[in-house]
Amino acid sequence: MLEFIPFIPSGTQGINETQWQIALHSWIFNLTELLNMPQDKFRSEVLSNTTLPSFIDQVLNEQMDNESQPVDTNLIKHIFLLYSRLSVGPFSTELLDIERLCSFVIVYGESNIEQVRRIMNDTVNNSETLERNLVSTIGSLIDSVQSMPDLLSNTKPLTADVLDRVYVLVHVLDALLSSTIHLSVIKSSFDTLDEVLINCYRNLIPSLKNAVENDSSLESHAYIIKLSLVSTFNSFADMQFFIPLGYTSSVVDHHQLIEHDTKTSFDSTISWMTDKLLGYLENSGLESSRNAFIDGPLIMDWEVEFCITEKLEFINQNKCDGAEERIEFLILSMEQVRDSNDGTGSWGDKYNAQKENRKTNHSGSVFQDVETTSKISQVHDLFPDLGDGFIEACLEANNNDVEVVIMQLLEDKLPVSVSGLDRSMERKPFMSATETVSELIHLESEGYAEDNRIKENVLKSRHNIYDNDEFDIFTHRTVDTSKVYEGKKDKANADALLEDKTFIQEEKKNVLKLVIDMYDDEYDDTYDDINDAGLPTVLESDDAVDIVRNKQAVESNTHTKAEKSESGSRNQPKGSEKSNKGPKGSEKQNQAPKNSEKQKQAPKNSEKSNQAPKSSENPKQGPKSTEKSKQGPKGPDKPKQGPKDPSKKDSKKPASGSKDRSDKVKNKAQLGNHNRKANRDKKMASLGPPPS
Repeated sequence: MLEFIPFIPSGTQGINETQWQIALHSWIFNLTELLNMPQDKFRSEVLSNTTLPSFIDQVLNEQMDNESQPVDTNLIKHIFLLYSRLSVGPFSTELLDIERLCSFVIVYGESNIEQVRRIMNDTVNNSETLERNLVSTIGSLIDSVQSMPDLLSNTKPLTADVLDRVYVLVHVLDALLSSTIHLSVIKSSFDTLDEVLINCYRNLIPSLKNAVENDSSLESHAYIIKLSLVSTFNSFADMQFFIPLGYTSSVVDHHQLIEHDTKTSFDSTISWMTDKLLGYLENSGLESSRNAFIDGPLIMDWEVEFCITEKLEFINQNKCDGAEERIEFLILSMEQVRDSNDGTGSWGDKYNAQKENRKTNHSGSVFQDVETTSKISQVHDLFPDLGDGFIEACLEANNNDVEVVIMQLLEDKLPVSVSGLDRSMERKPFMSATETVSELIHLESEGYAEDNRIKENVLKSRHNIYDNDEFDIFTHRTVDTSKVYEGKKDKANADALLEDKTFIQEEKKNVLKLVIDMYDDEYDDTYDDINDAGLPTVLESDDAVDIVRNKQAVESNTHTKAEKSESGSRNQPKGSEKSNKGPKGSEKQNQAPKNSEKQKQAPKNSEKSNQAPKSSENPKQGPKSTEKSKQGPKGPDKPKQGPKDPSKKDSKKPASGSKDRSDKVKNKAQLGNHNRKANRDKKMASLGPPPS
């Protein structure tokens, strides 16, 4: 059996910090062992252990009584987990008696009300005895609240101790009712609780006003009493009105509603709620302006604290699309109640100020350290090689602006005051590291936060898409910002956007370039095959053209000479042919070497003509006349394509090469494809219209 030593608060006289830490370790170790036991052993240990109930009583009582120095959070969480496991199965143990359950809901109700409601529902449903005890306890508390105004009116003067006892009574009722709003037995047993609360609230106002007038320091006491009564009334409203409609008040913000499953008729619930709320308004006696939480009725303070108008509007929009007239009438009525609030201040102003001061004094320095540590952690995640001390110095130099520090580190543009510091500099240790860790870190499992705990670098087990490239800020300290992609422009003024013509200019260039490319493509397709049509083309070198022309001229001259020789032989007499056979043959034999020499010289002459200036030749007329006279009228190297009549002379002078080229360019349309425009239109139609 586990042995729980008695609980001793931290700071108890005669107990130093080391001894208390040893005791804390023992308590948490025993609770952890108990929670890790199997179900059978757990049940046996809970039922047989005699030191556990007293230990839990001591812890919960200390947590309720000492708000300035609460119990260790880790210990409180282990006790909560213990009750969570006890609610699963039916246990008949001292830990689940009504007194300890009341302490449980008071301690945990404000921080984790949803889980507390679940634990209470499971625990009460598993035990009929506990259900009867719960109903009896709530009934006794309601009776005490009902008789409380008479007791206070007979007690004079009212002191802080008396009001504290009243507050404890009302607060216990509020905590129990808030944690059991989903239990049907509670709803059916206390359906007239609203009348008790309204009458008690109305009768308490004179006594509390007199007490505050006599002693202004009692304002806070009077305020928390009235606030607890209003909270109890809101729990009753949740149980009777909003849960049947499918909603409950939000735990985080009690001005809002959270959806909840329901099987109740919506129409009947709205009718019943309308009758009840209108009855509250008629009996409130609200005929003039009042001050909320001073002399105002319960219905006014309920509206001011929990914003019932907004809740009704939310239900009307979600359930009825804003078309439910009964809810609209209730909204108007509650708005009149809110407008009746004088708004000159309430008793809660001083209480709220004192509450904020207590929080600030308790966690002011710790919060400052937490904020700085959080910002250092943000920068350290991006730059793991930098020391915490160096990052802290950079934050101090930039008014603790994390984004500015990150940009300066990326661009390597640190202020002069920190640019010369050691980048691996560590941060100064806290004055009280153990206390700071115990206040800030809440561990779910056993163990403590170690002062010098070494955390594994996240980058060892995690990867990103920029690993080892130029944008990997974990590897490189600087990043070229010119290569960073800039997203879409943010919202700007319409006039400024209209004045920006960069997009228009870029699109204009694209359109013009597209037109030029289309024209060039059409031009190339039109004139690619112009040589196949037998038309001359001007090239940088006319060697190929001259070779073709010379070949055509030789073939033409050979054919013409053969025709003339045949025609001469037909017209000449036979005798003369025989008589002249010898001399002609000898003449041909004499001329044969000469002709062969001329044929050998023909390519040389053509090369010389090609090397001559272009201004001295005309591609249409062939070689110059001087070369013609040397080669003879029937020479084999004659460049012309046919015989030329020597009697005819060119009346036109040969044009220069540059002029001839310009004429050809101008007359391309006449010499080329006459269907160019039709072909171009056909191609443009197939391509589609240009982009606008």
